[in-house]
Amino acid sequence: MKIVKKILKWFLILLGAIVAFILVVLLVIRINSSGDEELFLDEKGNVLPNSIAMHEDMTINGVPQRITIRGKDKNNPILLIVHGGPGAPILPIIYKLSGIDLEDIFTVCYWEQRGSGLAYNDSIPDSSITLAHIVDDGLELSNHLKKTFKKDKIYIEGLSWGGTAVAAYMVQKQPELYHAYIGSGLMANLSLSEELSYEFAMSESQKHNDTISINQLKQIGRPPYVENSKNSVTEAFEIERQIVMKYAPIKLDPDFNFIKSMFLDNGLTFKEKFTDMINSPESYYPAAKILESTAIDMNLMRDIPELKVPVYILQGDNDHFTETSVAKAYFDSLIAPSKKWFLFENGTHGVQVEYPEKYRSIYINEILGK
Repeated sequence: MKIVKKILKWFLILLGAIVAFILVVLLVIRINSSGDEELFLDEKGNVLPNSIAMHEDMTINGVPQRITIRGKDKNNPILLIVHGGPGAPILPIIYKLSGIDLEDIFTVCYWEQRGSGLAYNDSIPDSSITLAHIVDDGLELSNHLKKTFKKDKIYIEGLSWGGTAVAAYMVQKQPELYHAYIGSGLMANLSLSEELSYEFAMSESQKHNDTISINQLKQIGRPPYVENSKNSVTEAFEIERQIVMKYAPIKLDPDFNFIKSMFLDNGLTFKEKFTDMINSPESYYPAAKILESTAIDMNLMRDIPELKVPVYILQGDNDHFTETSVAKAYFDSLIAPSKKWFLFENGTHGVQVEYPEKYRSIYINEILGK
C-alpha cells in the first residue's frame, strides 16, 4: 500500500510539473500573440520613419483575403509574392528565418489567396476557388499595390507549382503591371513533371529497399492520379511528395526553427497560431483539395509560350517536386525580352531557404541591377 501511495505521489508531482510547464509555454505564446507586425527599428529603438509593417484582411473581387506588407522603406520597389501549394501560403516568418532580407530592398507583399491559410472562410464556395479567379484576384491586388504605393510597375515572384503558374498567367494577361517575372521551383508542365517525380520516388525507394514506400507508390499508381477505394487524388499527390521529400529533402540551417518562431511571432494572434494553423490543418489548406484535382492540365509550355517582361528563374538542380529538366525545357523555349536561368547546385525545392545569400545576391545584382 505504501509503495502504491509513493508511486501515486510521484505521478501527481510529475503530472503537476508537466501541466505547469505547458501553462508557462502557453503564457509565453500568449504574450507574444498581439497580432501586430514586428516593426522596423533603428539602433535607438525608434521606428524607421518610412517603413511599413502591417497586415489586413481585404476584400478582393468580393472575397476576403489576407495580405501582409513589410519593408524598411516604402520608396523601395514593390515585390508581390505569389505562394504555391496550391493553398500553402508563405508566411513572412519563413523569409525572416532564412535571412534573405528582401524587406531591406523591397516593400514585400505576402498574399494569402482565396481559400488559403488565414484567408480561409467556409462561406467561400468551392466553385469560386479556381485558377482563373485566383489570377484575377492577383491582378486586382497588383493594381491596388501600384496605386497605394504610387508605382508604375511592381515585381512579382511565383513560388512552387501553384505560385509560378498563377504569377505567369497574371503576367501574360497584364504585362504592363510588372517590371519582371521571377519564378522559383517552376512548374512548367504538371503532367510531365509528376511522371518524372513518380519515377524518381520509385527509383530511390527501390535503391534503398524501402518496401513501405514502394507499396505506397504501387497503391496510388502512376500519374495522372485518379481516385480509388484507398486514396483520393489529393492523397495520391501527398503520398508521392512525402516520398520525394524523403529522398530529396529541403536542407535547412540548424537554426531554422519554424514552429518555435511561429509561436513567438507577434504578427499572429493566439487563435491564429492554434485554431487555424495547428489544430485545423485540413481547414488551413482547403484550396489544395479543390485545385490539385483539377490542376493536372496545367501546362505553361502550351499556354504561355511568351512573356513580355524580363524573366528570372531560380531552380535547384535536385528539385523533384517541380522537375528541373522540365523547367529548363520551358525556359529554353520561352520567348521574352530577356531571360536568365540560375541553377542552385545541390538545391532542392526550397532554394530561397537553402541558399539565402545567393538568392538575395541574384535579386540585388541581377534583378535590380544595383
